[in-house]
Amino acid sequence: MCLRNAALAVLSCLTFLANDAHAGDATQPAVAPTNATMPSTQPSTGNGEPIPAESGAEKLDTITVTANRYPTPVADVGSSATLITADEIQQKQQPYVADVLRGTPGLDVMRSGGPSQITSVFMRGANSDHTLVLIDGIEANDPSSPSRAFDFSTLAVDDIQQIEVVRGPQSTLWGSNAIGGVINIVTKRGEGPLTGYLSSEAGSFNTFRESAGFSGGTKFVNYSLSVTENDSQGFPSADAKFGNKTPDGFDNTSFASRVGFVLSPNFDVDVITRYQDNRVRLDDGGGPGQDDPSRWLKAQQEFLRVVPHVVLFDGALVQTYGFNYTHYLRDDTYHVTPAQNVGSTLKFDFQNDLHLNKDNTLTAGLDVAEEGYRGAGVPQKYDNTFGIFVQDQASFANQLFITAGVRYEDNSLSGPNFTYRATGAYLFPTNTKLHATYGTGFKSPTLSDLYSEFGSRDLKAEKSEGWDAGVEQSFFDRRVVLDATYFSNHFRDLIDYDFITNHEDNIGVARAQGVELGAAFKPTDTLTMGLNYTYTSTRDETTGLSLLRRAPTKIGALLNYKYCPAGDVTLSADYVSSRADIDPVTFAQTRVGGYVLVNLATSYNITHSLQITARIDNLLNEHYEEVDGFGTADISFYGGLKWTF
Repeated sequence: MCLRNAALAVLSCLTFLANDAHAGDATQPAVAPTNATMPSTQPSTGNGEPIPAESGAEKLDTITVTANRYPTPVADVGSSATLITADEIQQKQQPYVADVLRGTPGLDVMRSGGPSQITSVFMRGANSDHTLVLIDGIEANDPSSPSRAFDFSTLAVDDIQQIEVVRGPQSTLWGSNAIGGVINIVTKRGEGPLTGYLSSEAGSFNTFRESAGFSGGTKFVNYSLSVTENDSQGFPSADAKFGNKTPDGFDNTSFASRVGFVLSPNFDVDVITRYQDNRVRLDDGGGPGQDDPSRWLKAQQEFLRVVPHVVLFDGALVQTYGFNYTHYLRDDTYHVTPAQNVGSTLKFDFQNDLHLNKDNTLTAGLDVAEEGYRGAGVPQKYDNTFGIFVQDQASFANQLFITAGVRYEDNSLSGPNFTYRATGAYLFPTNTKLHATYGTGFKSPTLSDLYSEFGSRDLKAEKSEGWDAGVEQSFFDRRVVLDATYFSNHFRDLIDYDFITNHEDNIGVARAQGVELGAAFKPTDTLTMGLNYTYTSTRDETTGLSLLRRAPTKIGALLNYKYCPAGDVTLSADYVSSRADIDPVTFAQTRVGGYVLVNLATSYNITHSLQITARIDNLLNEHYEEVDGFGTADISFYGGLKWTF
């Protein structure tokens, strides 16, 4: 009966798509969530991370760490945030974080070709390097990149417990790079008896994926370890219209571990490590004849974080110490101009959470960092950063929630910056929530900006000022949640190339404003639906043109149906409108056409320990480009097995 129900569920989804497939750009699939997710969590750990809690799956309640740098229920937060849970990640079956992020309100995900090719995320009109990416508290932005942007191309999902997306300037708590927002990735913490898994997947383009892991814990130690291998023959990264024939294959390996030691009831230490080794073939993407079988990009990433955590005065004071090391090596073997970029970051951070009373928490801390960079004509260079911050989080009658904070940060090369931020949320007895934020952000110039051939030592930090306001309404014990938010961002002193001086300068000014609408529905315990819509208007104040690769209109949708206790089916759909880009041949501004991307995934538990999975990506076989001149995959098929013990 279960298998029959599964077939009927898939058939129903395909029938729905067949009826709507020719609706063009006006199609708005009547399925899916993104602005709200289901599973609940509760604050618990010493390093400010949520642990899954026992709670009804029918609730839409979640905990965010990123918004206040302290575990806080989303209902009490004024910030605009989206939380993507482990369940939603598993339902989509996508192997990379970038593909899980697609359809999130306010985000543009752009990949220059197939999997493992450079993948950028733009948040609310900000540049891709204006998003700070954290992995268990480690600043993962690439110090070997001239812009210090994070490349999402190879970040795998296997060990992730939750992804938090907090939109708007967040520099007050998180410092440089958080000018547009923060994406925080929280990995799984081991607990209970030893468990493990082995999984394998194969599919189109001779793609193979294997992963394994185990976890567990006692009251004295907890541990989690995973390893993943992905490899594929791929397809030409330069679009087929250029006549490129050579597939651009890739292989990447990632290893992650997290071990926690509970040394006493008031003292514990976490040790977090992550290593990635990637190799991908590159095309220039600049027109006919750009195939280069000998060109590869080889990259290695190493992350380490040691986190002692102390609880004092019966929990009234919580102290977190963080020791971080990040190292990137990127080697482009291009036969004309081979290049190797190396970057590293050493950082210490210290945070105090002082519970003044049950309704007031004062958070204060500091961080000290040294960053090094070598590459692209820049000899080995270093800079140092020192920052201090303080924030007060208060609630009144369990209805009004207010936070306010300030930060001072000094960079040894580009000087000091002062930022501030305030948020508010008010809960009415009618299950109505008003929320608003106002804040400033900054991004210090990179070592490449300062020392490259076209750089300038006179550069100062890029700045942002942003605010948003919205309303959320829930019904039927939060089985239905609706949200509407208006946002506005102003960016100034943006670093851009000055054709008069032939150097980079702080000449850019830009604006972005728009609306984010979200809806999540859980009509039954077996059916979850949601839909979100984002409209973004951007303008380069210098040229009067739209900012590149930011789509004015985006729609994200997700439907999950549990057709029996052993299986479920998930349908996701994303609409992205046409947007401005740069022609790879003429370098003139052009437009890339809009598209609808639909994916279908299903899983079935054959036994308690054996699961079979299958998915179809690009179900409508849409021919589209995310970045002008770079190709995307046609309809593709994948299937796999997962054994747990």
